[in-house]
Amino acid sequence: MKRFFSIALLLLPCLLFAQTKVAIYVTSTDNVPRETKKVVGSEIVSAFVATEQYSAIERTTEFLSGINKEQEYQRGGTVDDSQICELGRQFGVDLVCVADLTVYKGEYYIQARLIDVEKAIVLATAREVSSLEDLNTVIKVAGNLAQKLIGTEVTYSLVVENTKSTPLDIYIAGEYIGQAVGKGISTFKVRLNQIGKLEAKAAKGLFKGKEEYNIPKVNALEVVNVSF
Repeated sequence: MKRFFSIALLLLPCLLFAQTKVAIYVTSTDNVPRETKKVVGSEIVSAFVATEQYSAIERTTEFLSGINKEQEYQRGGTVDDSQICELGRQFGVDLVCVADLTVYKGEYYIQARLIDVEKAIVLATAREVSSLEDLNTVIKVAGNLAQKLIGTEVTYSLVVENTKSTPLDIYIAGEYIGQAVGKGISTFKVRLNQIGKLEAKAAKGLFKGKEEYNIPKVNALEVVNVSF
């Protein structure tokens, strides 16, 4: 008998891939021009969206307004990651990219971190140092920063218990994930946006009596367990 173990897995609409929702928040010291912050934020958003794995939240203005209100509440203090995560959950965001800009002796030090709002943990960090002397340089540096974060692949774990004596090829939304060993347990790191119909195929086609499972939205670093 096939079993499917997970944390309250729900049926998924018929989508091949789900885009991970990301919000961008740019903060800085007082001597950073507002225009520079705006360009950095816009370019980071563009870089994430261009991968087609991420989508920017539609209510970006409201999200940033919420952060500004938190800052005012803290009387000008910085908003910490726990507050950012709480706002992210309220706005249905999966990840928040926070970019901090600091000017030191004519150079810009830009440090960014990618935060999983559900677990309130930092998944990746990146930094760039530049004079940002013109618009093209700002665009290039912001793009480089985003690519470093995107290059750190955000995944969840798929644990497959194969009770069959033959190895099984595992597919999610039609894409090959890897092979589960026969009579054993195999673990795969799967992209966060790669969810949908999960299939297990034997070397000579689908094994008899196969059931299909739907993997819905999964949080970063979450573990999904499947048994065939």
